[in-house]
Amino acid sequence: MKIDPRSLIAPLVGVLVLVLVGQATQGALRASGAWQTPSRPKLRPESPYARLDAMLSSPGGPALPEPMRDPFVYAPASPPPAPLLRPRHRQPAPVAAAPPAQAPQPLLTSIIWDADPRATVRWDGRDFPVRENSLFADFIVKSIRRDEVVLERDGQQLVLKLTKKGE
Repeated sequence: MKIDPRSLIAPLVGVLVLVLVGQATQGALRASGAWQTPSRPKLRPESPYARLDAMLSSPGGPALPEPMRDPFVYAPASPPPAPLLRPRHRQPAPVAAAPPAQAPQPLLTSIIWDADPRATVRWDGRDFPVRENSLFADFIVKSIRRDEVVLERDGQQLVLKLTKKGE
């Protein structure tokens, strides 16, 4: 069996191209520094906590109070320290009589006006969805109109108006 030189040209050219591509890639990786190990500094940087550590380990630090309590053991509380200065006793300022505070009222937040009108009323930090003749908290919903809801509580009627945007 005789090998023809023409049949060896294609594999030899392929191997040559492969070697050239490999060398170019290796040179590019070395030039970029990707294959180099990071250089470590010869001197260690000073610790940012070194000064604090020295201050805490020095014997001339502030003295701790003698009787230290174990925080994991139940013990009665120590009496409060005596005041250093005597407090001056002043006459309390007369307090003006405050006007009687109004009882908080529900706030009408929205009305859905369709064949079955509904509204949302905010009361005591909660939103209540209501319909006519429904009960929420201690209010009875008497009627819902386009811009107001009529409530009844303890026989007294309360009319909530829908506020316009920006009011």
